[in-house]
Amino acid sequence: MRRTLALIATAAFALSLAGAADAQKIDKAGNCHAKDGKLAKMEVCKPLKPAAATAGYKKDANGACHGPDGKMVKKEMCK
Repeated sequence: MRRTLALIATAAFALSLAGAADAQKIDKAGNCHAKDGKLAKMEVCKPLKPAAATAGYKKDANGACHGPDGKMVKKEMCK
């Protein structure tokens, strides 16, 4: 009985986290998406952008921004 209650509590907790995780997202290209999946303004996603998210992004001599894999990304990712 305790094991069943523990599984139910764990599942309820996981579902509560899943609802919070599908809010705003920043994709690999640096675009901000609202929770409905449509593109949104970067101001919406600013709180989601941790310092570690910009690690590995560098500007070249021309001012273009490159990601950790060397591909060009939006300039906002290099700030």
